[in-house]
Amino acid sequence: MSEPSCPLAEDDQKRDTSREILRVAACLFADRGFDATSVRAIVEAAGVTKPTLYYHFGSKEGLAQALLSRPMQSLLEELRSIVHRTGDPVEALVDQVEAHLAFCREEPDRARFLYALFFGPNTPGLSSQVALFGRQMTELLNEATHRLGRAGVISEERSRQCAAAVQGLITIYTAEYLYQGANLEAGLARRLVEELLFGFASGRADIGTGNE
Repeated sequence: MSEPSCPLAEDDQKRDTSREILRVAACLFADRGFDATSVRAIVEAAGVTKPTLYYHFGSKEGLAQALLSRPMQSLLEELRSIVHRTGDPVEALVDQVEAHLAFCREEPDRARFLYALFFGPNTPGLSSQVALFGRQMTELLNEATHRLGRAGVISEERSRQCAAAVQGLITIYTAEYLYQGANLEAGLARRLVEELLFGFASGRADIGTGNE
């Protein structure tokens, strides 16, 4: 007489299979590009069948959505929560930068796929979606630096320039991490923000304790 299957064990197995397909797909999409990566290449590298991939994600496009859309929406929600909370605006900016760094540390291949879509050849649907996320994240950085201006940490008229500088630093450091093996060490977000604010500070010595 066969033993009954355990639903919890089956759920764990499904999650493991799903994660492995996502891991393999992220690596292939980042290295080869989305259009150049076939479903066959994904299932062979993941050691699963095409029906298994379709069962979990519906299609290659559904797989890309799971890799990018949901995690990026989660990142946006985290950034909004940070920028809209009360308290020290410098700490809020540090936490925003750290959220970007953590997103790359969490799944480097996923982040490389994102960069390939953002900076590489246009991929219909996906590239425009990534560009929209990019604009939303830029708006949230602008909000964060406007808070610094209102608090007197930086000159208000330079808040957009400050946001652009922060965005540039995030891009440089994460790209070096993803493509050159550099570190995104603990404390990096705070160091980048504090060093940058020395260049934008409006005569304040206590830039680490800005209050609105």
